[in-house]
Amino acid sequence: MKTKDLYNELVIIAKSSGIAIRRETGNFKSGYCLIDEKPIIILNKIASQEHQNRIIALGISYFQVDNQFIKPIIREFIDKEARNININLFEININTENSDGKKEKK
Repeated sequence: MKTKDLYNELVIIAKSSGIAIRRETGNFKSGYCLIDEKPIIILNKIASQEHQNRIIALGISYFQVDNQFIKPIIREFIDKEARNININLFEININTENSDGKKEKK
């Protein structure tokens, strides 16, 4: 699937699930959060299309959008991105704990 087509599919899924998407320009990293108890994904316009797709997929995964049909190829992409972020967080956690389970200073 083309990058732009994937982007359009992800945006439709997010918006139909009540997740707002904002595209802004500035010196910040894209991400997702709750503002006034409402889910929002904020994308940096200067980020690559691939990066924006990853952020939207992670937001969809984080906000647990399971109440609608998602095409298998899109679901696969969302699940892959969620697994990748969990693996990276796990590696960060392992690298910052000592044998007593306490955080080490780096």
